[in-house]
Amino acid sequence: MEYNRANVWQLTESIIMIELKIQRVGVNFGVELPEEVLKQLQTSEGESIFLENMFDGSYRLTKHDEKSAEQMMLIDGQMHEEDS
Repeated sequence: MEYNRANVWQLTESIIMIELKIQRVGVNFGVELPEEVLKQLQTSEGESIFLENMFDGSYRLTKHDEKSAEQMMLIDGQMHEEDS
């Protein structure tokens, strides 16, 4: 995937960082996603996407996928069982 923007950095071969500016949208806040990101997420205007808080404190933007959500719930449940 190619990004032609000044606010995109290739950190490693597999990691790309894209700067997003926080903007006021009514009384809330939002970010504008580049078209390349929407294509990668296989989503379009009006669809829902999710910001996941990862165990290491980072965040991941993802399209909702029932199969992935079920797997994550199972993994989370197993992790809590191991903590007991």
